[in-house]
Amino acid sequence: MSENTGESTSVNLTEFAELTGFPVELIKKELMIGEKSDTVELSDLRSVMLKYLDSAMLE
Repeated sequence: MSENTGESTSVNLTEFAELTGFPVELIKKELMIGEKSDTVELSDLRSVMLKYLDSAMLE
């Protein structure tokens, strides 16, 4: 699921989608991740997921 590049860890969104059961397109849309990228840095993923959860809990 992740690839350690020495300084940071990348998460493959296709594998992440399979593990979560959500479509890749939905993950990219909801987490505002660029359409061209199939990977995201773990730190960036954590950040956008926290923002998403915070906004979803306020609704």
